[in-house]
Amino acid sequence: MHRELTIENFKCFSEKTKVKLGKITVCLGSNSVGKSSVIQACILLRQIYEQAIMFKDTQVKEYNIRLNDVYGLQLGDAEHIKSSKSSEDICLKIDGYEFILSSNSKSPMEMIVRNSYDIAKMSSDKGLFSKGFYYLNAERKGPRNYQTIDSKLVDNCGVYGENTVHLLSVLGTHKVEDLRCFSMDKGKKVNTFGKQVECWMDYVIPGIEINADDMTDLRISRMSLRQSALDTGFLSPYNFGFGISYVLPIILTGLMAECGSVFLVENPEAHLHPKGQTHIGYFLANMALAGVQVIVETHSEHVLNGIRIAALKNAMKPEDISVNFFSVDSNGRNTNHTVENIGLNERMDLETWPEGFLDQEEEDLRTLRELRRR
Repeated sequence: MHRELTIENFKCFSEKTKVKLGKITVCLGSNSVGKSSVIQACILLRQIYEQAIMFKDTQVKEYNIRLNDVYGLQLGDAEHIKSSKSSEDICLKIDGYEFILSSNSKSPMEMIVRNSYDIAKMSSDKGLFSKGFYYLNAERKGPRNYQTIDSKLVDNCGVYGENTVHLLSVLGTHKVEDLRCFSMDKGKKVNTFGKQVECWMDYVIPGIEINADDMTDLRISRMSLRQSALDTGFLSPYNFGFGISYVLPIILTGLMAECGSVFLVENPEAHLHPKGQTHIGYFLANMALAGVQVIVETHSEHVLNGIRIAALKNAMKPEDISVNFFSVDSNGRNTNHTVENIGLNERMDLETWPEGFLDQEEEDLRTLRELRRR
């Protein structure tokens, strides 16, 4: 499991900035403060590893990594992502592995990186360097009647959830390990993917039944939905809004991700009711407890609360959860982006509450009280 990510001269982080990682890591803060940059740094590190695997039987130790169209990255050219305050190269470090990313004069949409580390040792450490890697972009696929079946063998839901229906159809009768199963019927568990997806989905969005099947001759996967409280047949996903389509790939990825791998997910709360946001946080914490290192970028205090509830229920340790608050410190002409790790105690209480951290409800209530006094 990775313990610490260090970023320097990458986008808004001109200074060496450390992000503490846990079994589940939560990145919180307002817009444009660097949360997504952490996700992007992880994707670049993953790409470095994949290039190293490609060249492992050669003498090549220096190669290019792409800044666009890999795992959904759209970073522009190299000069755009270097810190505006520095002309130095980008430095990314994960635990004991440090990489320098330099501009490529021949191809501005790529960067040059040198890797002198032993590939077998990297692979044995797992995490970003394991066989399995899972990332769900904030802009996931909305309701669709059909999804195209990729010509290649797929082992994840895709960056946008584009493989979700096909995988659900294929994995339906496969087994899910007990640690990831949702308890039901007085503690009994039916540990097939199909049943567990149904149970966890019902926990997040109650009363929804899912039907998924492949039409292999047409190379498409088809999904239909039914609301159990209504006396209807299965209907088009277009009748059910975005919440189901956005959360389904999160559930499926959590259940299928390899133990020891990393699962990056942006805005798991998107299109969910606050209760559903709490429950998806609870789900992600359970997947972390099962051995998947989860890194979450979110704006939702409900997601964080769901994680804390799961931690107390399952006796997780405070160090298993890393809460990082991203903010901007403006001092005259100088603007510094900072990351503050917020500790938790054994009761899962947050030990500090910096200004701007999950305090908007309190601010709104204060404003309402002041207005009512007029």
